[in-house]
Amino acid sequence: QKSAEIAAEEAAAGGINWTFAPMVDITRDARWGRVMEGAGEDAFLGSKIAEARIKGFQGDLSSNKNIIACAKHFAGYGFAEAGKEYNTVDVSDETLHNIIFPPFKASVNAGVRTFMNSFNQLNGIPATGNKFLQRDVLKGAWNFQGFVVSDWGSIKELVTHGYAKNNNDAAEIAINAGSDMDMESNVYVKHLNDLVKSGKVNETTIDDAVRRVLKIKC
Repeated sequence: QKSAEIAAEEAAAGGINWTFAPMVDITRDARWGRVMEGAGEDAFLGSKIAEARIKGFQGDLSSNKNIIACAKHFAGYGFAEAGKEYNTVDVSDETLHNIIFPPFKASVNAGVRTFMNSFNQLNGIPATGNKFLQRDVLKGAWNFQGFVVSDWGSIKELVTHGYAKNNNDAAEIAINAGSDMDMESNVYVKHLNDLVKSGKVNETTIDDAVRRVLKIKC
């Protein structure tokens, strides 16, 4: 918690108000290149470290020394097959609910303001376009009130996964699945207006995403 407090103070002094941390992915394959960024292989320890880092980064957000935290990567990123970055993730419900989810639930309970989704597929569906993860679990069962940002270019990568036909289709899938902010793909700014006009995306869906983002910014 103290290390996150120091990092937040230094970042805030430089004009930064949001960090893409903590990474709360549980992993059990040392071949995965990002093992040093997370808390290891134990869900309980990972949950406690997630909570501590979030409290350190955010404090009560009334001070100019605190910054917004972002729990990532939702979800399953640390279980990529053979430890290969971006690889498929195929896990049981038991592993998902008892190993992968707990640090993310702890992050919500600790008051984290933002979530980042992940590059990987989870049981056949890319996380960025996964309604079960983002709407049913995170915003539904867990009542998360912040916003979800895509990982770097991950909305456009729905096409690479073969889950979307093109960028327009990717934008439709991602926003309807609950990805509120598009990082780097630029497909929202290019396609959402037309998707709303065509009726493929409900205007209330956009309103919800915008409301979540503005609430955090304020």
